[in-house]
Amino acid sequence: MIGAPIGVAAFAAGASALSWWQAQLSRDSPGAHWGVALLVVGAVVGAIAVGWRRQRLTARAWISRNAELLRAWRSQPLPVVLSIVVWFIVISGVVGWDLVSFIVQSHTLPTLSYFVGHVTRYKIGRGLCFALWLGVGAYLVAGSRAEARR
Repeated sequence: MIGAPIGVAAFAAGASALSWWQAQLSRDSPGAHWGVALLVVGAVVGAIAVGWRRQRLTARAWISRNAELLRAWRSQPLPVVLSIVVWFIVISGVVGWDLVSFIVQSHTLPTLSYFVGHVTRYKIGRGLCFALWLGVGAYLVAGSRAEARR
């Protein structure tokens, strides 16, 4: 089991180095865009390679299972239902806010990218946002793998 802590440390060091490198690039530079694009493509290819022939369910069984869960979502425990409702409200609010602000095109109703732009204007903000993006992605992947092991 000593390999797991080393792997986590290597991932954290790599993610930190990648975040630092991204912070040194300007927001609009081709290197920043290509770096993110290659990271996304690499993650998809890696997920396919690691998961090839390891799925417990066929795609059809997985889709039908999730469709059944969606039909019976109200029969879930209260904390699960509340988390679904809260996430739906948060995501709908953010999408709605951006949609309205794009339609209105007024400085009194700025878009979400306006606020993110103030943070990512600085190197430290770009690096921290990129690290947060990597961290959330790693958490979501690790969480789904932990659920699959149960």
